[in-house]
Amino acid sequence: MQELRFKLSPVALAVLGGLGCLGGLPAQAEEARELSTVKVSGERDTRVVPLDLPASTGSRLGVTIKEIPASVDVLSQEVMQERGDRTMVEAVGKVAGMNGARVGGSHTGFSVRGFIDNGVTWLYNGVRVPGGSNMSSRILDTANYDRIEVLRGPAAVLNGEGGTGGTINLISRAPSFAAQPFEVDYALSSYNSHRFHAGTGGAIKDDAVAYRADISTNRYGSHVDGERTTLDRFTGSVLFKFSDTLKLTLELDKMRDDVKDFYYGTPLVNGKIDRSLRDINYNNLTDNVYESDTTWLRANLEWHATPDIEVRNQMYYYDSFRNWRDVNDFKYNAGAVPTVTRTTWSDLDHDHQLLGNRLDVLFKGKIGGLDNRFLIGADINRTDYKTNRNGFPTGVEAPVNAYSPPAVNLSSGTNIFKALARDITIEQTSVFVEDQLSVTKNLKLVGGLRHDQFKTEWIYYDQAGAPRETKSHNFNSWRVGAVYDLTPEATVYISYATGVEPGGTLLVLNRNQSQLDLTTAQQLEVGVKQGFWNGKGEWTAALYDIQKKNVFVPDPLAPSRRLPIGKQSSQGIELSLGLRPTEQWQIDGNIAYVHARYDEYSAGNPPVSLNGNEPRLVPKWMANLGVRYMPTAAWTFAAWARHVDKAYINDANTLELPAYTTLDLSADYKLSKSMDVGFRVRNATDELYAESSYGQAAQVMIANPRTYELSLRMRF
Repeated sequence: MQELRFKLSPVALAVLGGLGCLGGLPAQAEEARELSTVKVSGERDTRVVPLDLPASTGSRLGVTIKEIPASVDVLSQEVMQERGDRTMVEAVGKVAGMNGARVGGSHTGFSVRGFIDNGVTWLYNGVRVPGGSNMSSRILDTANYDRIEVLRGPAAVLNGEGGTGGTINLISRAPSFAAQPFEVDYALSSYNSHRFHAGTGGAIKDDAVAYRADISTNRYGSHVDGERTTLDRFTGSVLFKFSDTLKLTLELDKMRDDVKDFYYGTPLVNGKIDRSLRDINYNNLTDNVYESDTTWLRANLEWHATPDIEVRNQMYYYDSFRNWRDVNDFKYNAGAVPTVTRTTWSDLDHDHQLLGNRLDVLFKGKIGGLDNRFLIGADINRTDYKTNRNGFPTGVEAPVNAYSPPAVNLSSGTNIFKALARDITIEQTSVFVEDQLSVTKNLKLVGGLRHDQFKTEWIYYDQAGAPRETKSHNFNSWRVGAVYDLTPEATVYISYATGVEPGGTLLVLNRNQSQLDLTTAQQLEVGVKQGFWNGKGEWTAALYDIQKKNVFVPDPLAPSRRLPIGKQSSQGIELSLGLRPTEQWQIDGNIAYVHARYDEYSAGNPPVSLNGNEPRLVPKWMANLGVRYMPTAAWTFAAWARHVDKAYINDANTLELPAYTTLDLSADYKLSKSMDVGFRVRNATDELYAESSYGQAAQVMIANPRTYELSLRMRF
């Protein structure tokens, strides 16, 4: 690895300084516990990293985070409430090395360990939607989640193609026979924004049938003229306990979002953010559409055949309709009266279904007298996807006034409207195994192997004769690792993992690129996880090296096309700390550095080498620092600071998003045992910054200025 020369921000220095203090803290021994299920309740202190909890996103063996040779974070519902995280973007963005934001048509996007787009995989209660990591991503409220699990590094051995940089698993609240309070949450915030959640659960029939139901609704605006968002979601589940060894859970997840005048970004002026343009919305069509309607159905069967054999089967169905009508590319034109050229007049929809079944069996026993856990499973699914689209014409509209763009309908820019363009099916079969062998009391060896076979068939109705293309892929992914307990509280690990990604999002590949080969990836990671100070703190560290070959990137001149560029790599380090020195104080911090680059990349005619350039939207440094102070049983004061280094917008590295630091402040007061009120200031310093960009053009997504929120929480 090259010698690292850098200058740390104040937030980064504070976090690193806190981590440096660990050497002076005493470590206390505590016997490790084995937990078969994740259970987060008020009886457990969730203010530090829960290293003794399992995380299915990192392993299906039911082992704890300490025993997984990878970087895993679990964000409980309690933690997200404490931090004031309204959406999964806000919640996941506080994990070491994770940078999330709105990215335009895909709604949300994350970068981690040097990779974006298909480099981050989304799971919904453990289920991945095949075809493209961002195809199903939306802005979702955190209120319906029991927890969010984040795995950094390749996870193909668990989930198949995609996810070289990381995996985000969104896990809904589950039924329980234990008494659960009736929860009501309401928040009023800037831009006439309203957020409401109600939920409850418990036994319908003692020790036989239980339920959980949550509904959340949001109506909020932003700093951008005319933008107004509606988010509605219902999650409900019923648990049937047939016996002490056999359980069935049926789940319904219904989501809807609808945005008026969705914000696609602000054009840069001479490569810089112009404050005077921050509130202007150029996507102000009178017939603007940006909406989706999604339904998830799941049936989860758990059978403990014997004390040492567990059988789990999940049948799942996903149905989503997503619809867009907008203009989304903008270019600033200087002059006595500045103008903006609006291009890419889009009219399209996605009709998307997924049906599948996953079965796995866990065996707990011994091999040669050594404790062993072995899992074998299979996943079979089919994706059906149709899209109507208009081909995204450039349009004929003349440049408009930069400060007062007229509200027009789509027909003012183009006379081409959507028609059936593609009909795509993906049939996938996967088999996988995973094993953990306890060689000694302190040393465990971990391994996993997965074989995937999927066949994609495209029908291109937007071309004469509706030609068909097919492509089949067969690939193996694997992971090996070792976990060693230095003490009962301190664990070190090493792992090597492989993964693959499609050359582009399978569901939108053009015909001439439907035959792209897979991208391959390998990662070597070493790390440490430790609890210390009589359970008052925990910290983790990870050092990794990722090599990715046969890489494809979007063509800047035509983003729907992919360019083969050869090789991309990244090396980095991530440090996290959870600390509560007294009952009154709590400190959470993390810092991440990544050196990401294109090793082989040339583009243009004649070709120009971009070797050594940094991938777009990948900041080198990121840091978070949160402090909570509880002077009395009633009052809580908190601050959360976040620093994100600069990141490039394009692969040529000629345009960049400036570095920024934000500060959120909050105060909460417990009126009674069942009622809390809170006040929160986000972006308290009123930082002007862009959190992302749209495509590789000079167009950035400017974040909200300072905002205020007043909230009420009731538990009955």
